Amino acid sequence: MRNLNTALVGAAILALSFSAAEARPRHHHHRHAHHRVVERVAVRQHVQESSFADSFSSGFQSGISAGVGVVDRARQFIGATAHEVGVRSTLWCSAFLRKVTGASGVNDRALSWENKQRIAPQVGAVVTMGRRGGGHVGVVSGFTKSGDPIVISGNSRGHRVTEMPYPRSRIRAWVSPT
Repeated sequence: MRNLNTALVGAAILALSFSAAEARPRHHHHRHAHHRVVERVAVRQHVQESSFADSFSSGFQSGISAGVGVVDRARQFIGATAHEVGVRSTLWCSAFLRKVTGASGVNDRALSWENKQRIAPQVGAVVTMGRRGGGHVGVVSGFTKSGDPIVISGNSRGHRVTEMPYPRSRIRAWVSPT
């Protein structure tokens, strides 16, 4: 009986630890303009509510203040296409970040950012991710309750600039935006 009670309490704690946003399927294939606005607001609320993000990032205060300008500039383009951003329309995640950060020493390949100085995980960091056929790159705008980075990147869902969480396991490198 004691083992059953322990299992039930554990299951209840586990069930309560998942928010409605985390329970949603990750791949929502059709997009409409009104969904993008709702997603952006939901992500910002999720960041503000995150106690993990507060404790996780408290040790990186200088990095946060340094990265806020990059995040703010990137957020201005959420929902925009490559044409609207003013960059080429193929493999443009790196071109988008170069425009937002003003960084030099990187090219159109996302993984070229890995030559930059490595830094601790923090808001404003640039993250590189592996994917079939190459890589992806974006700037960290916050963290979910579970510690996954929320990333603003170009050439994402619907070939637009998006802000969405990515699993920590996909991150190859955390680097300086400059």
